[in-house]
Amino acid sequence: MMKFPISNFQFPNHAYLFYGNDERAKSEAIKFLLGRFLGEQAEKSPDFFKIESAPITIEDVRSLKSKASRRPIVSPKNVFLVESIENLSREAAPAMLKILEEPPAGSIIIATTKNTRAIPLTIKSRFSAFRFFSKSAFAERSGGDEFELRLKKSLMSSEDALRAGLNRDNILKLEKALRACALSADPTANKRLIGEYLNMAP
Repeated sequence: MMKFPISNFQFPNHAYLFYGNDERAKSEAIKFLLGRFLGEQAEKSPDFFKIESAPITIEDVRSLKSKASRRPIVSPKNVFLVESIENLSREAAPAMLKILEEPPAGSIIIATTKNTRAIPLTIKSRFSAFRFFSKSAFAERSGGDEFELRLKKSLMSSEDALRAGLNRDNILKLEKALRACALSADPTANKRLIGEYLNMAP
């Protein structure tokens, strides 16, 4: 169920972050905002720009900055959609922060993510954030975060193995899972790398 107050939503800010595991609701909110600023054929507008690279590079952010500095051609605003903003490369993050700190007057930035903890706090704090959460059984167990569910399963598996046999391999497996849990609490931690550390599929 969408938690976004779509009918009464105002636009005082320049940057919006849509996060959570409900992709359908996020898509609806994005479609609404695009239509609000760019009209019915929003994605065909010359004032619409989309970044969906993985990783999002410094070149991508420089291109965004260049386009944002121009006046809109046919719309009230230039609108930028940055999908999976947690994919910002280390080099690109400071450049994105600079844009968010000194936003061009004629631009709106919409970013999406499934996991806000993977976004640097300095960047996340510059957005008006809206959560889209699916109340499925899976989401309730995992807290809306697939990575967290897989991490919990890994920890439970290692604990079960240790109960079955107190040996060096099982102790190391538990230590690895506990270390990954500690790393996951760091908002700057790369969840994909932690997953690889646990030998989980990316």
